[in-house]
Amino acid sequence: MQRTRYPERRRTVRLSLQVPLTVRCRLPEGETIDLKASTYIVSAHGALLLMDTPLIPGQNVQVINEMTSELVECYVTYLREKRERRFVGIGFATARADFWHIVFPKSGTRQAIRSAQTGALVPPGFRQDNPRQF
Repeated sequence: MQRTRYPERRRTVRLSLQVPLTVRCRLPEGETIDLKASTYIVSAHGALLLMDTPLIPGQNVQVINEMTSELVECYVTYLREKRERRFVGIGFATARADFWHIVFPKSGTRQAIRSAQTGALVPPGFRQDNPRQF
């Protein structure tokens, strides 16, 4: 069992998931443009996106999930460029835990593991020393 020195402080875990998106934002001149993006990491409270165009921290944007055509109001929380890639962090303006259509485990939850004997998912720490013989 692996223990960490510091407890997890995130509200929910982050999951690596690629979802194609359209990011709709307003330029300072008032014109609205649509930009293509994809998720890199998602959480119940937002996402880390890969984009070609930089945005401004604090900027309000609309994010459209191209797989479901759902739209959500967001704000830009983070910008970073690393090795020719541009990462943009977004947060949902209002709670939308169902926007990605996946269930997020609570923060600090350990992942289930596969049983070497059966291949079924078992809780972490579960031991089966004496398997039943049939």
